[in-house]
Parts: sequence; C-alpha cells; structure tokens
Amino acid sequence: MANPQKGDETMKTRTLTILSLTILASLLLGAVAFTVLSAPQELKLKVKWRPVNYVFGNAPPDPWIAEVYFAPLRPVDEIDPSTIRLEGTYTPSGPTYEVGTPPRLAIPFNGNEVLRALLIKAPHMAPGEYRILLEITGALDDGTPFRGSGGINLIVPENSPP
Repeated sequence: MANPQKGDETMKTRTLTILSLTILASLLLGAVAFTVLSAPQELKLKVKWRPVNYVFGNAPPDPWIAEVYFAPLRPVDEIDPSTIRLEGTYTPSGPTYEVGTPPRLAIPFNGNEVLRALLIKAPHMAPGEYRILLEITGALDDGTPFRGSGGINLIVPENSPP
C-alpha cells in the first residue's frame, strides 16, 4: 500500500517550489521595472548654430556659437556647463551665457573644432550645399542627460574663395 504521508510531502514540496519561483520571478520583474522607470529620461535639446552658413575655404568663425533650448521649454540655467560636448569630444571654448526670449543658452565653441566636426561628417567635397547635423550632449545639474542636433550649411563653391 502507498504511503499517504509521502504523497502529501511531495505535494507540499511542489507547492513550495512553485510559490518560491513565482516570488522570485515577481521580484526580478519588479527590479527590472524599477530600473527602467527610475532611469532619468533624456531631455530633447534644440540647437541653432550662429552663423548657420559656412563657405568652405574661408576662415571659420571663432567662436562658433550654438544656441540651445529645451523642447518642451524648461530653464536653460539648469544645464551643467562642464558636461557639454560637441560630437562627444569638443568642449566649449568659453563661458556659456543666456540670450533671447524665451531664454536660450549660447555655447561658444572653437571655430576650428566645429569645422573639424563638420568635415568629418561631410559626405564629399563636390561643389554644392550640404546640411550637416552636429550633436550636442550634456547633463543638467541633477544629472539628467540631454541631447540634440542642429545643422550647419556647408557650402562648397565651384571655385575656392580668394
């Protein structure tokens, strides 16, 4: 005759195993959801270059100014200037300052560095006009990251300028 106690123990073991696995899966899913939901959302930055046009062969403007603002709008004074990077490499060449209404942050970059970033991304140097997007990244004072791109029109003339 079969031992009824052994069957009860097997049933209890299976139940405890299923319960333990369910709790473990719930904890793992909760941890993943918490990590995803608590990660700072990257803010979208709008970038306008001043000047927006550059004729290849001329000296680059120095400084070359990127005016940035957030979409949707938020104060630009929350930006930590030490985190600002152009194409992940170049840092501002001077202090940032606010301009315009609504406020935008003006970021001066070394003209030769901006030109270098442009030429790296240029598809080719045949005569014509090319809109080249350059990316600016950084973080707010609280660590929230931001990213945005703005275009410069690279004009390659038929004949080199004098």
